[in-house]
Amino acid sequence: MKRTLAFILVFMVALLTGCTSFGLGKVVTREEAFTSFDRVEVGNAFKVDITQSATYSVVVRFDSSFEQRLEVVKEGNTLKIGLKDEGSGVRIQAGTREVEITMPELTGLDLSGASQGTISGFKSTKALEVGLHGGSSLQGDVEAGDARFDAQGASEATLSGSGQNVTVAAEGGSTIDLAKFSAVDANASARGDSEVTVNASGRLDADASGKSNIYYLGGPSLGEVDTSGGSSVEPK
Repeated sequence: MKRTLAFILVFMVALLTGCTSFGLGKVVTREEAFTSFDRVEVGNAFKVDITQSATYSVVVRFDSSFEQRLEVVKEGNTLKIGLKDEGSGVRIQAGTREVEITMPELTGLDLSGASQGTISGFKSTKALEVGLHGGSSLQGDVEAGDARFDAQGASEATLSGSGQNVTVAAEGGSTIDLAKFSAVDANASARGDSEVTVNASGRLDADASGKSNIYYLGGPSLGEVDTSGGSSVEPK
């Protein structure tokens, strides 16, 4: 009787919420034969490890209960990894979502939906663009030419390495720590209770607003500096 009542309760909750649950199935490993990409986009709370190598490889480990929703595609020079959207009635529970990628060169990385990333070993003089959204995070080391780092929605990045002209923008409670990423010139922006740390030896332009802070190392000469709303730009 108790078991019957419990089943009825669960069924009624499912009807009221209109949700289908996924997660906690068997872990499946799949290798993808994609090549000739230098940009990566990852969403839906995947953990991704990207390493420089002379060869390409893409290995995905995921929960079997959402196998039908897994999407790993290449569009142009961009590798995209995530879960297909089946509408608001789908709820993703905890489950394995991991990707290991090796590639010769990385020029762009976008993480969204609470995804977590690590990058290591990349050395290039080409420009690099990194975007973090929706509580995503990134760690690692990289050497690049000009670089741009954007973080929104309580996202965070901690990177070491080097670049030339670096643009950094953090919004919505985000944090970007480039204390160990040396640059020549830097343009830093922090808004909405965010924090940015840059390491520049040339010129620093900075704009901090909405209880945000920009810290700098490397002894740069200050260019245009704007602060408002209880924010600060100061050496670290």
